[in-house]
Amino acid sequence: MWPRHGYRGPDVETFGRYELLRKIAIGGMGAVYLARQKGPVGFQKLLVVKRLLPHLSEDDEFIEMFLDEGRIAAHLNHPNIAQIYDLGDVDGQYFIAMEYVHGEAVGPLGLRAQQRKLSIPLALKCRIIADAAAGLDAAHNARSPSGRKLALIHRDVSPQNVLVGYNGGVKLIDFGVAKASGKFSQTVVGTIKGKHAYMSPEQARGEPLDHRSDIFGLGTVFYELLTHQRLFKRDTEIATLKAVVGTKIVPPSELDADIPKELDAIVLKALARKRDERFASAGEVQLALDEFLVQHKLHATPAHLAAFMQDTYSEELEEERLAAEPTVIHYDPRLAARQQAAAAAAAAGDTGNSAPKAVPRGAPAPPRKPGASSPSAPALPSKTPGGVSASSTTPMGPRRAGAGSSTTAAPVPRGQGTNGGSPAPTAPARGGTGSGKAPSPPPGRTGSARPADSGSAPKRVPPRGGSHGEPEDD
Repeated sequence: MWPRHGYRGPDVETFGRYELLRKIAIGGMGAVYLARQKGPVGFQKLLVVKRLLPHLSEDDEFIEMFLDEGRIAAHLNHPNIAQIYDLGDVDGQYFIAMEYVHGEAVGPLGLRAQQRKLSIPLALKCRIIADAAAGLDAAHNARSPSGRKLALIHRDVSPQNVLVGYNGGVKLIDFGVAKASGKFSQTVVGTIKGKHAYMSPEQARGEPLDHRSDIFGLGTVFYELLTHQRLFKRDTEIATLKAVVGTKIVPPSELDADIPKELDAIVLKALARKRDERFASAGEVQLALDEFLVQHKLHATPAHLAAFMQDTYSEELEEERLAAEPTVIHYDPRLAARQQAAAAAAAAGDTGNSAPKAVPRGAPAPPRKPGASSPSAPALPSKTPGGVSASSTTPMGPRRAGAGSSTTAAPVPRGQGTNGGSPAPTAPARGGTGSGKAPSPPPGRTGSARPADSGSAPKRVPPRGGSHGEPEDD
């Protein structure tokens, strides 16, 4: 199972511009880590960093093989091939940064299905192998930027190197032992590289290879996916190689009656011992499987595959979602400063338009700020855009003699009153919505006047750094 992608343990290591979050696996040449690349303005990306093992860092042959993997895969751009992002070294440690595929390899996927007593639908098995064949065909036909054909041979097509994402995508990975023209490291004739149980007969014999060797390996993966049985694996390497070269291959339908005989023909053609009798290209394997699906009216889209994966790994995905640690996204300080300035300006404007508290008759006047006039009467009512009366911020001054009140008030400037410039009433009166009168406080209460329902914009606060629970890789 893939690791919980959001986990940040106490042993997180900074490696160049990457954070190594967790070790995923150790292969023949390198250790594989789930990593995170971080950048300015909250940029971050989950990926995989493969680092050459320390004891191989002094071996020129292994260094060239390791760097060849990155250089070769960098030429490959296809939806069914994991992408290479970076290649280099940090303090003498060579590394490859590659695409993070959130999913599971075909081998563990089959075991998981058996443990849960599930059966991977036949259509989805065909979909996985067809998509892997599409990626393999793209690799076989890849060219350099100048147009030179790379003549690439993967040489390690196995269940561990075919990944199925929880989103339904299928990715081919690990070109560490790939053979290509123009490589800096060259394989000596007779040297066997790859996993013995998934080699072609010519590869097991140490003969020169072409792209059809990978088709045999893919056929072996397909056979085991269909039958849930190992095809060539034996107790020893020698016995395994002998089985690859000469053991009889039983048609899958004889081991499982639910497998159509039409599928036997596709599997056995991919596993033909003579390479001239195999499919001429991986693209032909893809077409044969797609035609099989159409003829039998089997539904096998990436959406169907995604639904199966998410159902099969539902418990792990839920645990991963709950355990994922949020990653703080840091904003650009300049952007934050501008937002704070805008918020302060908005807050200052709101303060100037807010209604003052009404002072009960006979109560002592509140302390004045320097230079501010002291109001001696309730605030003037004014109509809000919605028709609800609200208190004005304009204080009232001395009133004309003979107005019938000991409270003095000044004339209201034109345009500020509720009736086209006429003086406002000395005290707010009860009134409903649309009456143009401000509501009076309840009897016996001397609290502040009721604020306006609308009329002043809410105070804005600059955004804080958000949290992002991220996904996850192998």
